Amino acid sequence: MPRDAAPPAFPRGLLGEAALALWGGIDPAREAEFNDWYTHEHLPERIAIPGFLRARRYVESLTDPLLAGWRYFTLYEVENAGVLHSPAYLSALDHPTPRTLASLPLFRAMSRMGCAVTHSIARGMGGDLFVAELGPRAGEAERLRAWLATTVSSRVMEMSGALAAHLCENDAAATRAGVDVASYREVKTGTGRWLWLVEGAWTDPAQAMADCIRAIAEASAQGAEERVSLGMFRFLGSLTPGQLGAA
Repeated sequence: MPRDAAPPAFPRGLLGEAALALWGGIDPAREAEFNDWYTHEHLPERIAIPGFLRARRYVESLTDPLLAGWRYFTLYEVENAGVLHSPAYLSALDHPTPRTLASLPLFRAMSRMGCAVTHSIARGMGGDLFVAELGPRAGEAERLRAWLATTVSSRVMEMSGALAAHLCENDAAATRAGVDVASYREVKTGTGRWLWLVEGAWTDPAQAMADCIRAIAEASAQGAEERVSLGMFRFLGSLTPGQLGAA
């Protein structure tokens, strides 16, 4: 249900100009092992790289035929696209730990994308996350981007419980920089186009999903390709460089 009124402007939500997003499924037989590695080794290792500002990790909160069936979603906020080309980051990718080599292949239908953050507003950080993976038709990027950043952004920020909205667009060069590296040689990865992210404090994820879908229902008429993939997640945890303990 929309609020009666929303403030006309909000501060920026994501910390950097760029991001790295990963999402997909997991081998259920080894999910506990995978999560232990991700929480206690992988996130601290990544957030220690210069330019990585915050890591956030989510798990699916809803199963529905409309959703793509992704189990996990991770978002790394980084200073700028150059961080995803940096020697420090590429060295980490090319020198994976033994647990990383054993754990990354447990992903199923994994997607990995370096992104430019082209829109980000927030009144807070939500414990729930709606994700729409979509993309513009040829020649329609400017129109779709403007519609998402104005009309849709206003719509979702008027939803009860909505706290933030972000648009992350595929940066092909940043994505490719992390492809031919030791970490991912045994892992088949896809990529995305754009990610439209809405954060909220929602006790009814099914209703929130329906509201978010309704907000982007006209996407095709505004220049989007017909195919849109959706995910609904709840927050697991975050990590910033300042939270890393002593070795």
